Amino acid sequence: MDNRYSRNRDLINQGNLDKIDIIGAGGIGSCLIPSVAIMGFKKLRIWDEDILEEHNLSTTMYPEKYLGKNKTEAAHDVVQGYNASTSVTIMSNWNDHKLYPKTIICVDNMETRLDAYHKWIENPYRKFFIDLRMGPTGMNVVSVTKNYDNYLQTWYSSDSIPDDSCTSKHTIFTAEIVAGMGLNQVFNILENKPYYSFITVSLTPLTIIRKHLITGE
Repeated sequence: MDNRYSRNRDLINQGNLDKIDIIGAGGIGSCLIPSVAIMGFKKLRIWDEDILEEHNLSTTMYPEKYLGKNKTEAAHDVVQGYNASTSVTIMSNWNDHKLYPKTIICVDNMETRLDAYHKWIENPYRKFFIDLRMGPTGMNVVSVTKNYDNYLQTWYSSDSIPDDSCTSKHTIFTAEIVAGMGLNQVFNILENKPYYSFITVSLTPLTIIRKHLITGE
């Protein structure tokens, strides 16, 4: 596997791809987690306690054989299929652990996001906290670092979000897009590229709003 990263070794400093936490292994997580492994992260911790149910099959990337099993088990096996050199640890009760400096969250509860953010800022070596949110055909990408942190300006309570009908929580293509955008933010931050710390996208029709341009750290 000497040539595994030959196509992006000059693009991405492989030394920066050490360890990362991903909180949430559902729709977004199922798209994000394999890409993190393919990108070359060496150590991955996955946090989720949900079971893969039949209605999840249209909104996640997991095979049918994992029905009734924990989403983290499916995520673990998928990662090993893409990159066996990536160490995967399935975690529970993240509140009892110190979060890695590099953390991505993609859960369906705003209060959990806020709790995780407060946990992340306890780490004096924190690098980035990327919050990926989505609806049926729209998404938000919030990226904060130790030096540039507008997170609380972007947060709102779950009660303030109108409920979507049970048949239109999100679509798989929205999950794929926001996962890719989140990983692009990881690249921008690690490689000191310009990025917007807040991005909101609608796909119907395509509309992109960007705020808080960060030009380098």
